[in-house]
Parts: sequence; structure tokens; C-alpha cells
Amino acid sequence: MAKSIESLVEKEIQKGSTPLKLDSVMVPAEGFRDIDNRERLINILQYLLRVREHKKLIWNDTLSANNVYMDVFLGKTDFHRAALITGREEIYQHINWYGGKLKPDYNGKTVIETDVCAFSIAEDELEKCKKTYDGKEAYSFYFGKYQIRSLYADCLEYRKNMARDGDTLHATDAGTQQAAYGKYSELFRLNDDMIRAVLFQCLLLDDLKVENGMVFANLYTIYLLR
Repeated sequence: MAKSIESLVEKEIQKGSTPLKLDSVMVPAEGFRDIDNRERLINILQYLLRVREHKKLIWNDTLSANNVYMDVFLGKTDFHRAALITGREEIYQHINWYGGKLKPDYNGKTVIETDVCAFSIAEDELEKCKKTYDGKEAYSFYFGKYQIRSLYADCLEYRKNMARDGDTLHATDAGTQQAAYGKYSELFRLNDDMIRAVLFQCLLLDDLKVENGMVFANLYTIYLLR
């Protein structure tokens, strides 16, 4: 009988993985941005995948191994890590191929959503992660492969639940939601009638920020709208 993902994650934590737990996901009003041309889309993909001129963002392959990327190969969508530049370049080529098939419309129909994922961690565990890098205080986190998969799945599930809550709000107080997200209010609700496809998605755990004892990471999704 296969082990549950929870038990596998627990074993990784026992072996030294940083014990982060998802606390919440926030979708700020400014979290939605139009991508209005192909050059902008290409630059965003290169930045998210840390390739081409953005590969200098990766100074330690161990950090980049924490990221979870959407990949499309031969029409099959999957999510996995890619620590080495060669793996990220492959994903970049696959997404470019996928985008060529989907033909993004840059007239308000290609949108990137940036969600802020907040993770909790015990104070003593966070203290263990504190390092000094280039003379400044920094943090170093290590995550096991099952733990990363679990954190990513938790973020997606939380985001879907927010959309369901948004459906309730939409039915009772649509004006409040419209005021918060404007023309993106239906996208916040993940309305299938509006979304044509997800071109790319990733959770970047190589750029974690620590504030007031909480750890924050960004979840990015590029939508193609109908």
C-alpha cells in the first residue's frame, strides 16, 4: 500500500526539511496585470523560469530546486521542479510551443495573476534558518520533494476555495467584489466561462520573504481569456 503524502512529508521534515505550513493565500487588487504584447510575455516567462538574462537570479541551484513549474510536453500538462538551467530552458521551450498553439490575444485577453502565499513556522525553527550572507541577515530553507508538492497543492486548493467564497460574495454583494477587482472580478472567481486556458503557472520558493515571523512566496498564473 502506497504511503500517504502526509506521511512522506512528515518523514522529510524529520530528516531536516523546513517545517512550513500554509496559513493563507492573498490575491491583492493589484495582483492582476494585463500582458499587452508578446515581448512582455516572453520577458515574464524568462523571469519566472530564471533563464536567459534572468538566469543570474539563481546563485544557488539548491534554491531553484524549490520552485514548482508547470510544464507542457507533447500536449500533456505536468508540474515539477527544475533545479538546473537545462531543465528550466526545456520548460521555457515547451511553454513557448504551447503558447504558439494557443495564440494569445494581447488585447486584454492575456493576464498574469500574482498571489501571495503566507506560511507559518515555529519561532525556534525559523531561527535555525537564519544565516548571514554577504554581510547581511538572510534565511536559508530546505524542502523535500514531497513537501514541495504538498505546499503547491495546498496553495492551489486554498486559491480554489477563495473562488468558491467569491461565488457566495458575488451572489450577495457583487458591488464589493467589483470594487476590489474591477474588470478582473470574474477572473478572481475563476469563472470557466471567462478562462480559455492556463498558459503557465509556478510557485517560486527560491525568493521567500520573512516578515513578522511569517514566510511569504508568490504563486503566478498566466491566463488566456475568451
